Amino acid sequence: MKPNYAAALSFLLLLGLVYFSFYTHKPQSVSDAETPLTQFSTARAMVYVDSISREAHAVGMPAHQSVQDYIVHTLEAMNLEVEIQSDFAYKPGWGALSRAENIIARIPGTGNGQTLLLMSHYDSAPHTASHGASDAGSGVAAILETIRAYLAKGEKATNDIIILFTDAEELGLNGASVFVNEHPWAEDVDLALNFEARGSGGPSNMIVETNGGNGALIKAFAEANPSHPYANSLMYSVYKLLPNDTDSTVLREDGDIDGFFFAFIGDHFDYHTANDITSRLDPESLEHQGRYLTALLDYFKDADLNLKADQDYVYFNVPLLKMVYYPFSWIIPMLILAWILFFAVLIYGFRKQQIRILGVLRGFLPLLISLLLAYGISWGWKAILALDPAQADILQGFPYNGYELLAGFVALTLALTFWIYKLFYRPNDAASLSFAPLFFWLLIATGVGIYLEGASFFVIPVYFGLLAVFLILRNSKPNLFLLTLLCAPAIFIVAHYIKEFPVGLGLKMLVAATALSVLLFGLLLPVMGYYKMKGRLATLFLLVSIGAFISAFGKSDFTEERRFPSSINYVHDLTNNKAFYATYNTHIDPWLAQILGENPKAASEIFDSPGSGKYGSRFTYAKETEARFVASSQVYTETDTVINGERNLRFTVFPQRNVGDMVLLSPKETAFLKLNFNGQEVETREGENGPLSDRDSDYLLSYRLSNREPLEVDLKIAEGDSLRFTLLDFSYDLLENPVFDLPSRPANSMPMPFVNTDALITIQDIEF
Repeated sequence: MKPNYAAALSFLLLLGLVYFSFYTHKPQSVSDAETPLTQFSTARAMVYVDSISREAHAVGMPAHQSVQDYIVHTLEAMNLEVEIQSDFAYKPGWGALSRAENIIARIPGTGNGQTLLLMSHYDSAPHTASHGASDAGSGVAAILETIRAYLAKGEKATNDIIILFTDAEELGLNGASVFVNEHPWAEDVDLALNFEARGSGGPSNMIVETNGGNGALIKAFAEANPSHPYANSLMYSVYKLLPNDTDSTVLREDGDIDGFFFAFIGDHFDYHTANDITSRLDPESLEHQGRYLTALLDYFKDADLNLKADQDYVYFNVPLLKMVYYPFSWIIPMLILAWILFFAVLIYGFRKQQIRILGVLRGFLPLLISLLLAYGISWGWKAILALDPAQADILQGFPYNGYELLAGFVALTLALTFWIYKLFYRPNDAASLSFAPLFFWLLIATGVGIYLEGASFFVIPVYFGLLAVFLILRNSKPNLFLLTLLCAPAIFIVAHYIKEFPVGLGLKMLVAATALSVLLFGLLLPVMGYYKMKGRLATLFLLVSIGAFISAFGKSDFTEERRFPSSINYVHDLTNNKAFYATYNTHIDPWLAQILGENPKAASEIFDSPGSGKYGSRFTYAKETEARFVASSQVYTETDTVINGERNLRFTVFPQRNVGDMVLLSPKETAFLKLNFNGQEVETREGENGPLSDRDSDYLLSYRLSNREPLEVDLKIAEGDSLRFTLLDFSYDLLENPVFDLPSRPANSMPMPFVNTDALITIQDIEF
């Protein structure tokens, strides 16, 4: 076979391995309506999703009760006894207060009293008209269909099975808090399986929740043998470092309940938006959730659920083998062995006179140049934002054309990398060029092995890379296809991160994608170092890049399918009797321009607004307008006494219109001795001198109302201390209110997620 044909076939095999890696991340077919009733069917689960997500159903919305009723009736049709657990919850870290109404059922087991919990949440995201098809109608549907199929078998499990559909998850994980802290069944739970979504497609990631080691959990997960496991300990380690926000976290922190949660994050641009509808949910993602749950329920229903462990495991999925795992105690020995093998192969090459020290050092130049170019290319996203600032208002950070842009930037990176290595090409220098990237990967593996142990599996591709280099040095004409197959672990372990980081964290992480593209290229150098067609491959990837950017440009506009997120609010400052229209948008589209004008002023120039969006977001632009009457809440003092130098005050805030949210502020210097909202005591946490004494802002709480229930505040402060509150009332009927007569939002626009929008907002000071 001619060498050029061998190289071409080798390159096609590399592309095939990349495709195969992504192909195995999730099911590529879905179960239809003809699937036997004793098995999970995505088609039947989609019927549940459609019924749940016909309307937005956040807490306080009319459809919330309809969805609750539907789920209850569905469970009762399975001959299950259903309970509604209703109570208030307040989570200090979020400052979120709401009533949560959990839906709970139990299937008794026959055995030792251990209990498995299946969990998802049924409320949709507030403020955004999200129908909650993926987040988390998909999770509710997966559980309903799996339980239906399980009951159809007529089998009896050893363990009890609790079904929990939490409420108010989107507001502050309040339903999970109510269950784990108030419900007697919570003490029975030994293991929890939670199903979530952070987009409307893609493979479902498995994440472990535990206060101890993950060793027993990972072993059990592998033994359950789900068909398409998608899991790795890098995400586990990163997740443990982040301020987590899932129902599973509440169960772990408040109840020491171990568990798994599963979430897909593809099509992140749909997350918490009006586009979270049934038609945009990827059926293969729902199938993936169903296959996880079916396999795990079949395993855990009769298994020992005592999975507490001290030992942590490194783990990751690969095609064919599915799950690979080993204890953290292996990390340092594996690193030491890798360094020893690196220098052993290097010395072997010197002794065989196959490589020279200058040749090895010369290999660092193309790698470093390529990495610098990759960093420069990653700034392309900022350039796009400068040219098309409307994309910045997609707050998830991943635009509708994000996949095309990602493909374009990665292909451009590879084109330049091929071109750089063409310039440095010398005959038979594949081994010399490979030592530089292997050295870099060893540094990376060592760094994460010490500081981020879950990512230490990055050392494994180094072993295969060193084996490939050894074969090159041992045989001047190694088998190119064998070398290509030795590249498979690098592709299986590294390639998917090039996609996952920008999709999950936004295109601000483009630098991770471009840098990983270069570093993965380096791991493939034992093969590609032999290619004489680097120039042609550079041209090929350049053409792919151009095509991807053209495709991205074709999807850069906003249509009824790709809607622009916009926000508008009417803000009435009652203290100063001034009113404004205000937005969180950084880009003023034609619809907003009709209300705010073509060149609105910065909001900070007009009025000092308290942050009311997620993460304390503040208004960007505003326009003063005529003050119209909007009924504000009434405050009634019930108790105001001084006992032993302490002032005890209890007051109630009654809404006077259809208020959806109340935000309560008080100067952060206020030293509360006691604080209670609707019967929920705000605890003094470790390091605090009193409840909420370590606040870095004036924010106290956000209260989501149901059925116009008032806000009751019971507090205690030192006698003589000043006490002042600011209350913001939000009612979400601005666009429907005939008094304001605003133009309707156009079809290519939708409410902006993560902020309050389309709201009538009153701001009033409360002093005692």
